[in-house]
Amino acid sequence: MMQGFARTRSFNLGGLLALNDIDENVQVQLKNFYSTLSIGLIPSCVAAYAFQLSSHLQSMVTTLMVVSFIASLGSSLYIYLTRHNRETINTRLAAFFVFALSTGLGMAPFLHVVSVINPDTIPTAFLGAVMIFVSFTLLALLTRKRYYLFLGAALMSAISMLTTFSFMNLFIRSPAIYQ
Repeated sequence: MMQGFARTRSFNLGGLLALNDIDENVQVQLKNFYSTLSIGLIPSCVAAYAFQLSSHLQSMVTTLMVVSFIASLGSSLYIYLTRHNRETINTRLAAFFVFALSTGLGMAPFLHVVSVINPDTIPTAFLGAVMIFVSFTLLALLTRKRYYLFLGAALMSAISMLTTFSFMNLFIRSPAIYQ
């Protein structure tokens, strides 16, 4: 398990800024990465929503925050310290879902305060995060040109946010948009 600290990773800025085509293996890796992040929103939202509904969980805020911190730290260290291979992929994925669940549980008290101030903020932030992750996943699936990947990431994020806000404005009718 401790072999994770012995790994050396070199960072190449030239490779990051290169505009050549990406390999098919990298495209598959990007698709898997953004899909996993998108799916990780589910346990995070379930934990935060369970906190909003349960008065028993709301009465244990301090204990919940400590447990959430320990679970997040433990699961992220487990992911970092285990090697990525076919035997450990399921346990690493389970550790990621534990991390997502505990992060949602840790953010739940803050979301509760935000919902008291302005309840419309939470669905807007959630839909924004979902749209961005889905946009990146679709972009990784559809293009092999790195230039289009950089450009498309910014454009798809902006377009999805504008679409979401204009759709929400059909129901909210905010006067701030027209001023």
